[in-house]
Amino acid sequence: MKPPEVTRPGALPRGVRFAAALCLVLSTLTGMLSCSEASVMMNFEQHREAQRERPTTLSLLGKDPAVTQAIMEAQLSALSPMRESRALVLCGLTVACTLLFFASSRMLRSPEGIHRDGFRQLLGGAGIFAALLRTIDGAQWTVVARHTSQAMVEGLKGLPEFQDPLAADQLRALVPSLMTVSAVLPTVLVAGAFAMLAQYFRSERVREVIVTLDGPTEDP
Repeated sequence: MKPPEVTRPGALPRGVRFAAALCLVLSTLTGMLSCSEASVMMNFEQHREAQRERPTTLSLLGKDPAVTQAIMEAQLSALSPMRESRALVLCGLTVACTLLFFASSRMLRSPEGIHRDGFRQLLGGAGIFAALLRTIDGAQWTVVARHTSQAMVEGLKGLPEFQDPLAADQLRALVPSLMTVSAVLPTVLVAGAFAMLAQYFRSERVREVIVTLDGPTEDP
């Protein structure tokens, strides 16, 4: 397969430019969310107390703050045993996203005289690392979602529309499934995107393009 055509000297092909821009956006959003949640995990007890001191209500579950409090406690209870491991995973994911942000931005705007192939290799390696950690992150959050869904079912059962036995049975079957999907789907999309971008930048096709753009290396 022929490498993508370069339209002007030093210009990235459209496909490589698009992949680098997508990686830039994805790593920025994922890194910010991971960093924020890692901070919560590292200050878990303070976060727990703050949540208890500021009870809120969810309109979906009626106006009873006790229902929302029960759901929040269920979520915190599920997070508590994994807070150290989750903090480690999220910190690692933040580092991986920082490397991806740096490499993708340099790929798009590399200073004159700086070769891009090193950034391409960094995108390939850090992308695989980010995909792995995002998968672990998603698996942990799936456990939390399933645990929380039971408290949510109990809260929804108190609403008038779920007093019918058939509706209550459907509720018990539907809520855990929806909560699981809400955790699994973003994991598949984000981790899959990181993995695909990593494989793209690791491909021989892209390597040939970048090496050609870099030009010959100077011998010391």
